[in-house]
Amino acid sequence: MPAADQKLDLLVIAAHPDDAEIAMGGTILATIASGARVGIVDLTRGELSSRGTPQLRAEETARATERMGVHWRTCLDIADGSVRDDDESRAALVEVMRQTRPKVVLAPWKDDLHPDHAGAGLLAHRSLYLGGVRLYPAGCSGDVQHRAAALGYYMCHTPFEPSVVVDVTEHWNRKLEVVNCYRSQFHDPEQSGAPTKISRPGFMASVEGRARSLGSRAGVELGEAIIWQDPPAVANPVDMVVGAGLTSIPDVQKSEDLS
Repeated sequence: MPAADQKLDLLVIAAHPDDAEIAMGGTILATIASGARVGIVDLTRGELSSRGTPQLRAEETARATERMGVHWRTCLDIADGSVRDDDESRAALVEVMRQTRPKVVLAPWKDDLHPDHAGAGLLAHRSLYLGGVRLYPAGCSGDVQHRAAALGYYMCHTPFEPSVVVDVTEHWNRKLEVVNCYRSQFHDPEQSGAPTKISRPGFMASVEGRARSLGSRAGVELGEAIIWQDPPAVANPVDMVVGAGLTSIPDVQKSEDLS
């Protein structure tokens, strides 16, 4: 059985180190600020990156992890560029889920442009289900099964229509500090390496632009999007919309103002 201090409320799956920070850094920080326990599992070490070195990437990941204050982080050492839903990867991710026993899992959108991101999303979907199958994999003792209550996907490259927008306004500046830990991956005239999508001078401005667009739809300044694999069950629709977790109320006319 997992140690009590390894149990998580939220587990974020990332294809590469820095995926979780760039796409969900605000959500991770907001969730930690709420008092919940958050962990990250990187599927690869990002060793195919066109910039920096694997050793430097590992050092940057350690700094980002400390800066965020996540409670648990590991890497499955799947080959970068080869993230897919295969037997070996599935068994490894199921083991992580059973060890940490998260209530909610977030993974990259399974239709993302990047093959590793899409592979991570599909791997998360299959692994979450099989984690609750008592005798998976063959030879398992059958007493450690676990299936999170919900699986959500987050945006990397490819946008989607969100199920929910997380208000990350209060945590945005801290997110930028965390993302900046991966300096080798971003625009720096003094850094060597081939140009990439995220090393363009305006990349972080585009990340903020997306966050502002999502936030404006939800009535907040900055937001990050989640789409659920399946609709989570709620106790009642009122608490879902105006419960303790709500940070804004849609701009609708109050009933007492109606004539």
